[in-house]
Amino acid sequence: MDRRTLLAAITATASEPLARLLDGLVSPKESGQVGRIEVAAVRESARHFSAMDLQYGGKVAAGVAGESLRWAVGLLDRPMTSGTRKALSSAVASLSDRLAWSMHDSGLKYQTRRMSELSVRTSNEGDDPTLTAHVRLNLSSFMETRPADAASVLVGVYQDNRVHPLERANVAAVRARHLGNAGNAREARNLLGLAEDLIGKEYPDGVPSWAGFLTDPHLFRVLGRSYYSIGELDKAATHFDQAMRGFGSDRGRGRAQVMVRLGLVRLAQGRVEDARAQADAARRAMATVNSVRARESLDKLTSRLDALA
Repeated sequence: MDRRTLLAAITATASEPLARLLDGLVSPKESGQVGRIEVAAVRESARHFSAMDLQYGGKVAAGVAGESLRWAVGLLDRPMTSGTRKALSSAVASLSDRLAWSMHDSGLKYQTRRMSELSVRTSNEGDDPTLTAHVRLNLSSFMETRPADAASVLVGVYQDNRVHPLERANVAAVRARHLGNAGNAREARNLLGLAEDLIGKEYPDGVPSWAGFLTDPHLFRVLGRSYYSIGELDKAATHFDQAMRGFGSDRGRGRAQVMVRLGLVRLAQGRVEDARAQADAARRAMATVNSVRARESLDKLTSRLDALA
């Protein structure tokens, strides 16, 4: 297209809605064998949307990740070696698991369930036991209103030596939370002891590339929630403090949630003014986070504080 034709086209469409300019936009048709390039692209998509979700909240990530997942799932219909299929299945599982969490964070129950079904199926067809464990962990979290059922999803997962030790710690701590919420504090404490032992060790090989979020602050936040579930408020507060100090701007949602949860702990301890301070800090942090679940947690804390005013 020459310059004059291009300028004429731009002028002609200047008053059109921008979305109309996307009419006729199509992706290049592909039918060849899938290889390492496509697998790497899906893995990178999962990392990208995971970072977006962790920083800005699920409503942002969910709004933009769907088309990438649609493309990634379409790759599974194309020819590839058995090794590539396993690797691609795990990559798709990682991406769909993150989108499931984003949907959950957005309060979209049906979409969360559908994405969970996809992540479970593809992780089972993949080659990453650690990812399969994490998919089950998230599935249990989607069931947290039925804590006994949620705990049953994770039976034995934390004992699987094929799973990275930090993910085993993550699973043990989350199962402890479910058990605590179900009234089984004794077994919850045993699992928390296991989780803290695993977290306290060094792992020079690092975590899988999709699990960059699996840091000490992340695990401290999980431990804090679990100790809160069994009424050990001092330990819960200590772990929430550690998590908050460790989370940077790339964990915007996590920071906001920890502020709220620490506020709930302070309220349970009778430290009402400290709880108000945490609620105010969380409210400011929410300015850059679009998370339905975090907002609901803050509303819960605010409501309890208002009742004391």
